[in-house]
Amino acid sequence: MEITKVVGCILIILSSTLMGFYYSNQLKCRIEDLREVRKLIVLLRGDIRYSNTPLPEAISSIARRHEGSFKSFFTKVSEKLGEFGGSTFAQIWKEAVEEELLETCLSKQDKSQLIQFGENLGYLDKEMQMNTLNLFILQVEEEIKELTKTAKEKVYLYNSLGIMTGIFITIILL
Repeated sequence: MEITKVVGCILIILSSTLMGFYYSNQLKCRIEDLREVRKLIVLLRGDIRYSNTPLPEAISSIARRHEGSFKSFFTKVSEKLGEFGGSTFAQIWKEAVEEELLETCLSKQDKSQLIQFGENLGYLDKEMQMNTLNLFILQVEEEIKELTKTAKEKVYLYNSLGIMTGIFITIILL
């Protein structure tokens, strides 16, 4: 009977500790994904501004050049734009965000901002597209700055809370 209690306590502490490490890893992963989004949007802006590339071609170019977690997203947008299926750019973008970005660490708020960005981007002329791209890049940079500023404390907090929660539950159960 005693060995069962000890094993149970160890499992409780281990599982809560792993949950703490999971949440801290999710935060780090979200920051990396936001940095990658920023990089891709900067590439998109450069293609549109300096190469005078139309938006569908610029997205297609990024889909071909980029190897990362957002490749499938840009590939899907590029393919759907090439089909001429009658859908608007905003609809295609939203569908791709909802289907292709499930495996990323982006939060619901991040995905919502990406959807809103797609709604504002698709129907504008070049100058307004540049303004929209610049605004979105600034928003992502601010989000990255905020997360980076608090990341160290939050990672420590998540890890510590995971361990302490396991110990607390173990003490209560004994």
